[in-house]
Amino acid sequence: MSLATYLVQRGKRGTWQLRVPIPRALHAPGKPKERVMSMGTTDRRIASDRALAVLDDWKREWATARGETFAALPARQASPRDQVTVPALVLGQHEVLLQRLEEQRRALPGDDAAQDAEMAKRAADLRRLTRRHADGDDATFRAMADRMIAARSLPIVEGSSEYEALVAGLAESAIEALSVHQRRYSGELNAEPRSALIRDERQRQADKAKPGETLLDLFDRYAEQRLAEGRKRDDTLKQDRKVIEQFAMFVGANRAVASIKPEHVREYRDTLRQLPPKWRDRADMRGLSMREAAAKARAADMPRTALTTVNKHLSTISPLFAWLIKERWDLSNPCAGLFHDKVRGKNPRPPLGTDRLNKVLASPLFTGFEADGKEHRPGEVRANNWRYWIPLLCLFTGMRVGEAAQLRTEDVSQHESGAWIIDIQHAPEKGQTTKAGHSRASVAHAKLVELGFIEFVQDRRKAGGDSRLFPELVANDRDQLGAEPSAFWRDYLTRIGVKAGADGLGAHSFRHELADRLRVEVGLVDDQIAVALGHDQKSTTAGYGAVRQGTVRFLAPVMAQVRFDGVDFDRLT
Repeated sequence: MSLATYLVQRGKRGTWQLRVPIPRALHAPGKPKERVMSMGTTDRRIASDRALAVLDDWKREWATARGETFAALPARQASPRDQVTVPALVLGQHEVLLQRLEEQRRALPGDDAAQDAEMAKRAADLRRLTRRHADGDDATFRAMADRMIAARSLPIVEGSSEYEALVAGLAESAIEALSVHQRRYSGELNAEPRSALIRDERQRQADKAKPGETLLDLFDRYAEQRLAEGRKRDDTLKQDRKVIEQFAMFVGANRAVASIKPEHVREYRDTLRQLPPKWRDRADMRGLSMREAAAKARAADMPRTALTTVNKHLSTISPLFAWLIKERWDLSNPCAGLFHDKVRGKNPRPPLGTDRLNKVLASPLFTGFEADGKEHRPGEVRANNWRYWIPLLCLFTGMRVGEAAQLRTEDVSQHESGAWIIDIQHAPEKGQTTKAGHSRASVAHAKLVELGFIEFVQDRRKAGGDSRLFPELVANDRDQLGAEPSAFWRDYLTRIGVKAGADGLGAHSFRHELADRLRVEVGLVDDQIAVALGHDQKSTTAGYGAVRQGTVRFLAPVMAQVRFDGVDFDRLT
C-alpha cells in the first residue's frame, strides 16, 4: 500500500484523509468497502507520519481477520503520536490494581483481625515487590507487559526502549498501588501516588481540552475571524496552522489551552532552536518527534534553527493566546517575555547592481544555452518562456515573481497614451492574487517592449487554449505559481557564479534593481517608489476615492525616465 495513492485532501482547508480500500475477502453486504480516517492536519509530512501508523494498524487488523499471524507483517516502533502511551497504560494499570485491592479488602469479614491480617499480607507484598524491583528482578512485570501487549495488539516491540519503559512503569504502578492502599488504611485517607510518572499522567489527563476546544480547534476559529476581517491572507493562515500543529504535537494535541504555561513554551522554543532548518524534510529525521529529532541533532552537531525563525514561531503562537484573552478566556499569554531580544534577520533582499546584472544578461540563458536543465552552459538553445521573461518583467515593471507567473494574455494592453500596460489582477476565481489583495496597473518599460515581449504575448493569444502567459508553470502545494521560478533563479544565479550561499539574491533582485533605479535615476522618494512597485499604502488618504494609487498617468513618465545606466542589453536584441 502506497501513501501517495491513499492520502487525499478534503474540505476548504485541505485536511488530509487516509482512504484505503478494504480487502475484497473482507467485504460484507451493506458494509463500506473503503476505510476513511482524517489525519487532522493540512501538512503533508505530518499526515504521512500519522498515516503510516494508522495504515500499519489496519493491515494488522485485516491480517488477523484473514487468519494470518502478526509475524507476517513487519512490527513497527510505537511513536509519541500513537493514541495509547506508556504513561497512560501505567496509570490505567495503577488504578485497576488500587481498585482491586480495595474490593478484596471490602470482601473480607469486617472484624479487625481479618482486616489486619489482610493488610499485613499486602505490606509483605509491597516489601517483596520493592526489593525485587530494586534488585532488577522484573520477570513478573515482563510477563504482565507481554500479556498487555498481546491483549491490546499494542505496537510495542520486546527489547525496545518503549518496552523497557512499560515494564518499569508496570512495576511502579504495582508498588504505588500497594503503597497508597497501605497509607490509606493506616489513616492517610487522602493518600495519593508519589510516583512522578503517575502524577504527571494524571495531571495530563486532567488537562485535556473539552471537545472542540483543542489548540487546533481554537486556531481554526481564530483563523476564520482573521480571514473575515481581512487581517490575514488564507495562505498566511495555512502556514500559521502548520506552526500551531507542531506546537500542539509538542505540548499535547488534546491539551486544554489554560494548562499551557510559560515553561511549556520555553521548552518548545529551546527544542526548536536545537533543530536543523527544515528538519521535517530530512530523511534521517522522518517519523521522529521534535524532542527525538533535537536530541539527534545535538548529538550530530547539526546546524541550528535561526533565532529569527524561533521568534517567528512565537509570533504565530502568541497572537492566538492574545485573541483568546480578548475573547474573555481565563488565561494568560504563555509566550510573554520569551522572545529572543534584539534578533534581526540576516538574509537581505539586495538588488543585483550593474555589474551582476550585466553578468546575468550575458549568461547562457539569455544568449544561448546547451539544453533544458543545463541553462548555465553555453549552447544554441534560446528560451522563450517563463525562464526568460519573468526576470525581465520584474526588472522592467517592478512586479513580483508570483504576479508575473500568473499573468494572462488579456492582462496586457496598450493605453491611449501609447504606453503598454500590464494589469496585475487580484482575481482569486481565476487563480490570480496579489499580496495587497487588490488589482493594480503596471507600465512596461520601453526596453521590455523592444525586446519582443508584446510579440510573445500576441503569439500566446494566437496559440489559443490556456490564456496564461506561462501555462507550463504548476502551482506548489500552497497554490503558488511563483515557487518554481523563484527556486530556478536561485539555482541559476548560483550556477553562473552570481549568487553565493544565503546572500539573499534571487528572482526578486530584479524587482529590487528597479527600486534602486527609481531612487537614483528618477529621484523618487520611498513613498513614490512604493506606489510604483505596488506596495499597499496604509494611510487615511489611501482610503479616499475609488481609484487606486499608481495610475498610468503617473507611472508612464516615471518608467520613461529609468535609463538603466551601465547595463548592456545588446545581447538580448
